[in-house]
Amino acid sequence: MNTNQINTARLAQLATPVLLAATLALTACGGGGGGGGTAAPAPGPAPSTPTPAAPTCPAGQTETTAPTWNGSAWVGQVCSPTPVVASTGTLTTSVSVATYADNSLQQSAFNALNLVRKNAGAGLVSQNAALDTSAGAHAKYLTTNIATAFTVDAHTEDSSKPDFYEATVGLRMAKAGFSAGNYGTEVIGGTGASRQGSDCVLGLLGTVYHAAALLSQSTNVGIGFGTDTANIPMCVADLGSQSTESYPQVAPTGQIVAYPYDGQTGLFYSFDIAFEVPRPPVALFPNATSGTPVIVNIRNADFVNHKAAGTLNAVVTKFEMKDAGGNLVPVGILANSGITGSGVSMTADTNLSEGFAVLVPLSPLVKGGTYTVTFTATLKTGGASLSKTWSFVADRDR
Repeated sequence: MNTNQINTARLAQLATPVLLAATLALTACGGGGGGGGTAAPAPGPAPSTPTPAAPTCPAGQTETTAPTWNGSAWVGQVCSPTPVVASTGTLTTSVSVATYADNSLQQSAFNALNLVRKNAGAGLVSQNAALDTSAGAHAKYLTTNIATAFTVDAHTEDSSKPDFYEATVGLRMAKAGFSAGNYGTEVIGGTGASRQGSDCVLGLLGTVYHAAALLSQSTNVGIGFGTDTANIPMCVADLGSQSTESYPQVAPTGQIVAYPYDGQTGLFYSFDIAFEVPRPPVALFPNATSGTPVIVNIRNADFVNHKAAGTLNAVVTKFEMKDAGGNLVPVGILANSGITGSGVSMTADTNLSEGFAVLVPLSPLVKGGTYTVTFTATLKTGGASLSKTWSFVADRDR
């Protein structure tokens, strides 16, 4: 299996109040007669000084604490960068019914993908006709050239070969009419002996990089199927979000994307880690087989807003798995380079997109075992803790 990803002050102006001081002219009146005089009137009270207008926040910032007037100046105002994403996030929660034929491999794969994305907190993806075209064209190319297609990068097409469509996933998407200006990726997998479209998705979700791609910020998907040398169904899924979508699929404040999702069953308990391309680091995972990976993405509303404000400091303080007996499972952890660990050993991985961290058990899990994962992180220095604990059952053979 392979994965390939492509990617694309105003100064504050405070009005200076002008204070006008009124001068009272006192005039003494002189008089005659009787040798006396009239005393000048006593001066009246001094005029009050008007309170200047309260200051406003600079452009791009929002007032989070209003100032108070202390008799001589405005004090205590707090301005914070205006959020670029609402605390409710931008997850897609409903999509149109896909037009794939009933009981087709595409329909089965599409439904399985959206079921997982919904329960994992990643947001739903919509069927996209252009991506169906690009994915279908590449599936056809792979089927026609199956004898040699996987001896090189399976995401690249050779123009001298039959059924050539376009060389790269980005070019294929563009030719089909999809502009992946924000994010685009492609995954390739197989159904295995079940020949069910859903198992193509679930098999890919039991990996590191392909799972992260399927759980990405994409809002659109297209699915194509071909066959391998054993006539087993082979799927190609093209996913992407477009340049008009500024912050797609952002989880709400306090939430994360987590897969396997809480309460999930029917999971593969092992992962042929040596066969994923690119291969997760051999130094960290020397065995050919590991346990099913746990995928987390912390790119929620707070993450995005802290990044925009320049205050993002994502630090993982706990990421662990325990078996049913409460014993820690030996694991290795990979993370996007923008995430660090405190008390947690993490390996930076440029193959993971923003916000992703992946825990991989060093050995296969026990079939039928219940496993509990705990994840804790902070997104800025001194910020609130972001935490989740959930469980799942790994009970399927590969």
